[in-house]
Amino acid sequence: MYANRMSYVVFYQGKQVLDKLKSLPVDITYISEKQGYAVVYGDKDIEANLKKQLKDVKGFKFVGPSQMFDANLNF
Repeated sequence: MYANRMSYVVFYQGKQVLDKLKSLPVDITYISEKQGYAVVYGDKDIEANLKKQLKDVKGFKFVGPSQMFDANLNF
């Protein structure tokens, strides 16, 4: 069975977004505090849910699919 997971990049400014991400059902794989982004893995259909839950968090800028994600790899 293959997992339908996708890599997303969350751009932010401030620590509030990181605290919220830690409480969401995603796996945080990388955090760049200097450049203000985090790479997270979650289900393919979670992008809309991420945007909905993060839009009211102070410091949230943007969430989108990561360009380093390789759809040919199944795990």
